[in-house]
Amino acid sequence: MALREFFGSMNSARWIIVVGVLGSVGLAINGWRLYDQRSALQAQLVKEVPERAQNIQFLGRLFSKLQADAEREGFVTQDKPDLYFRGIATHETVKLGQIDVDPAQPRSYYKDTQDLTYTLRPQVSKADEGFPRDRLANFMFKIEQESGRVRVTRIRLDPAQRLKPWETSDDRWKWEIAATSRAKATSAGAAK
Repeated sequence: MALREFFGSMNSARWIIVVGVLGSVGLAINGWRLYDQRSALQAQLVKEVPERAQNIQFLGRLFSKLQADAEREGFVTQDKPDLYFRGIATHETVKLGQIDVDPAQPRSYYKDTQDLTYTLRPQVSKADEGFPRDRLANFMFKIEQESGRVRVTRIRLDPAQRLKPWETSDDRWKWEIAATSRAKATSAGAAK
């Protein structure tokens, strides 16, 4: 049976055969193309997935650590550092009462960083009384312990009373402390 006779006497059964053969050829070509894609993706998967999985695990652990650090420290933002320092000054182991927090101009010693130095001193009404050294030491310790970004950088202690060299002191001191916080410089506030 020649091809001309086959197409010359087309009936519905022959049309179904022709459409079925053409459809199966098209499906075979598409199946082979998809098989090649799947093979390439599977080879890439075997090569890259372990690296990506380790990277995702590392970044997940790093994020968890940084989030826990941020929740742990009260000095989360640079917007309201006075609340951080005043909160420590009224802590039960410190009990310094109300303090004044004076910020200084930001300085930049390293590229893309800025140091903000805050001067801490007792409020004027309490300054004449003086404070025990153990409370001041607790205050400085808590400043550094509560935040990983704040360090005490300068301390000035003066005796609360003027005594003669042979008189004993009641260990009360007038004080001024400078605490510095280093943060990433913002693009608008970065020093050139």
